[in-house]
Amino acid sequence: MSTLESFLDALRQGVFQVVVPKALVTEPLEPDWKRSAINVPSPETIASYRKGQYHAHETGSEYRVHMDRYDPGKNPLMHLIDDAPLVLMVYETMDTILVTAKDATRDDPLQRLLDQRMSWKLRMGLGAVLLAIGVTLAVLAFRGTISFFAVILPSLVLFFGLLTIVRGIRQRGRKEHANEDIIRGSLVAGAGFFLFVFWELYLVLILLVLVIWFFSSAAVTLLRVFRERGNLPQGFWYTLGLGVSSLVLGILAVTLPEGLVDLLVILLAGIVLMAGAFMVLDAYGLRNAARLMEEGGFV
Repeated sequence: MSTLESFLDALRQGVFQVVVPKALVTEPLEPDWKRSAINVPSPETIASYRKGQYHAHETGSEYRVHMDRYDPGKNPLMHLIDDAPLVLMVYETMDTILVTAKDATRDDPLQRLLDQRMSWKLRMGLGAVLLAIGVTLAVLAFRGTISFFAVILPSLVLFFGLLTIVRGIRQRGRKEHANEDIIRGSLVAGAGFFLFVFWELYLVLILLVLVIWFFSSAAVTLLRVFRERGNLPQGFWYTLGLGVSSLVLGILAVTLPEGLVDLLVILLAGIVLMAGAFMVLDAYGLRNAARLMEEGGFV
């Protein structure tokens, strides 16, 4: 009888990640493993779990487990600074989008269609929306981002708040859930109104948080590079690159805050455009697969 923990000793020996096939784990995950709702995207992940410093990504056939330096439940601030610097989050998000897209193009189109929960038309529509948002962000980044923070972002927050309220009203038959949605939606809508009025204040707060985050991540990462030069699980140059990138962004946030905001919006636009493009391509492949199934008499 084998539990997932019985395969994780190597993480204590300096190994960055352990990959455990599900077939070897004969016991279900213990209650101490808590499902995590917020994670940096990882290719093929269908669920993510945390147990103290352990962080497991579950795929269809295996568990990919690494060990964070700080337990986010006990020390969320240091976890954010040391285990999840913004540079790493952006890099892994873009890498995940690329890897997922490559995997999708290699899959059997018939199997992809059978496994697909959403129709190709819905994916095509979502992809088009993402592309439109990405183009809008890119235009704003080059022509001025003030309207993004003063109008677009508050409008999106207000829209999602009102949408949640409407969903709650339409679920009156499930009173408990309806009330929760109405309350939650009201708070989000109120936040949207607040952002409309005080957009300059929240933009300054965002920049202040980013300055602290960048410099803290840079200091912690670069100190580790010099202290543990030969014992870095992710490698010397990779870790050094993370630290230097965080330092550069921190300096940019202090000396050229408008430039940093433009850069972050450009990065966001790039991520959204990549996601939208790959979703459209995937939808196009699913459409072709649907035609193949129809011609072959599968549907």
